[in-house]
Amino acid sequence: MSEDPTKDIGQKYDTDPTLDMVVRMLGELRDETRNGFAAMEKRFSVLETGLSIRLDRIESEVKQTHSELFSLRADFTELRSEFNEFRAEVRERLKEPA
Repeated sequence: MSEDPTKDIGQKYDTDPTLDMVVRMLGELRDETRNGFAAMEKRFSVLETGLSIRLDRIESEVKQTHSELFSLRADFTELRSEFNEFRAEVRERLKEPA
């Protein structure tokens, strides 16, 4: 053995198999991570599509309800006008001498 303990370290310890194993494991981890993110991206895309469809349906329902509300207001205004005319006629008839 030499006087420098680090001089023969390459001969004493073969680190290539360990390094190869670490590199292989990191490569597998990278592949698994990529596959995981790809799966998540696909799921988010499906979720986004479904959410978009639901929001479109909600928007359609809100517009229809809004339209019906305006129609109801117009009908109510017309009914109020007719009722006021009817009430005025009844008052006039009640005022007339019999």
